[in-house]
Amino acid sequence: MSDTRFQKTPFHYVQYLALKAFCMLFALLPYKFSIWLSRTLTGATRVFLPKRFKRMQYDISRAFPDKSAQEVHQIAVESWKNMGGILAEFIQLTHMSREQFKKHVKVLGMEKMLNAQGKTGGIIHIGHFTNWEAFGLAGAVGGIDKAVLAQRVDNPYIDEETNRLRNIFTGRTFYSNYEDKPFFACMRWLKKKKLLGILIDQNAGSSEVWISFMGRTAAFSPITALLAIKMQVPVFPVKVRREKDGLIVCEVLDPLTPPAEYTPETTRQFTKKLAAFYEECLRENPSSWLWAHNRWKREAEGNAYLETHPEERV
Repeated sequence: MSDTRFQKTPFHYVQYLALKAFCMLFALLPYKFSIWLSRTLTGATRVFLPKRFKRMQYDISRAFPDKSAQEVHQIAVESWKNMGGILAEFIQLTHMSREQFKKHVKVLGMEKMLNAQGKTGGIIHIGHFTNWEAFGLAGAVGGIDKAVLAQRVDNPYIDEETNRLRNIFTGRTFYSNYEDKPFFACMRWLKKKKLLGILIDQNAGSSEVWISFMGRTAAFSPITALLAIKMQVPVFPVKVRREKDGLIVCEVLDPLTPPAEYTPETTRQFTKKLAAFYEECLRENPSSWLWAHNRWKREAEGNAYLETHPEERV
């Protein structure tokens, strides 16, 4: 697909060089110190984006009306710092050997996916919690030949570098906003009985299913449900947490079986079930989620649509 949005420019290259230098620096720092430093620096940057930080607090207060203003503020700050922690961990982990990596990331239930690989295949259901990139790397280290469905970033140099690091152990990426037919690319991958990772806790720009999420209407992509139903593959929910000592623990839960028959209604209901998993994770640890993303960007549009299409309300 030809798209001027993703054309390389000199400014893109300057941005890439700056990021590359930053990554090289952080890779040389001690592991825990780099994470502390990145969390601290990222946490401080919120003062330069006051509107976004204010919207984060608004969304948190709407999702948790019983929490005090102080609690809401603390959740927002910790979520902001977590973005820095994710960046430093990602840089550090992608510069490690497989054996070094295993000292910092632990996966519980990996055998569930390994058993599915080559037999049924399946979809990895994970959201923007704690450090989702660490799990993607851990799956590859553990022997999973996985692919991920992601959005390409505007800077092609940075996108290429991010993609290289994301798949440094093994794997590949399909782009939902760049490839001509990403849905069919995913179908072909699943047909090979392999694992595919998808995050659907971002605002869907099109082809949405309107679902109540944390008490507010949100646009969800139905792609996980559609692929699971069409291909009749299990969906593996994954939770990621960070221990006090910094160890990242990823837990693969028992797989969810999709409905046997495809209809618009079964797709909506299964998407709702998948969204409920994210709600559970969010309520367990609110600050671990990426609140900086405008999850309810199309709330008014969704409410208006459901008013005229009440049969699609789930």
